[in-house]
Amino acid sequence: MTEIPTAITTDQRRAACQALGLPPSLVNELTLDAEGLRASLLVRDREGRIITHGRAALTTTVRMPFTEVSPHGAA
Repeated sequence: MTEIPTAITTDQRRAACQALGLPPSLVNELTLDAEGLRASLLVRDREGRIITHGRAALTTTVRMPFTEVSPHGAA
């Protein structure tokens, strides 16, 4: 049986976000399931500051379903 890691490094997290086309500094949470990827991203204002509501950061959720065609057009 293949050993499953118990942790990932910051560099691995950054590389995973970049591979998915997501800005690592804004990714709050990633969920991968049988239908695709869901990413919770921090929201910034026009000046680049993270928007908060009370004590919590404001987030938005992006859903990316799986597809058989790559983003570059090749199957």
